[in-house]
Amino acid sequence: MIASIARQAAYGAAELKRAFTWLAQVGAARASMAQLARMSDAELHDIGLVRQDVVDIGALRRSVERSALAERRAAPRGAKLAA
Repeated sequence: MIASIARQAAYGAAELKRAFTWLAQVGAARASMAQLARMSDAELHDIGLVRQDVVDIGALRRSVERSALAERRAAPRGAKLAA
């Protein structure tokens, strides 16, 4: 009985940690997208992006690696995004 309660408590703690981690990741992604959206066209050009890239990256599902798309878009334009 006690072992079962302990397992359930451990599972609940793991789920809570996973939820907080997800919230932190979503918050960081939103902050990054907001920062890109505030940049001028000249600033975006300096890092190899155009306004449409920001729109396209923002439209991706959260499960898709957004930075990979940004790097693929910037590379042919001769820019290298900071990690």
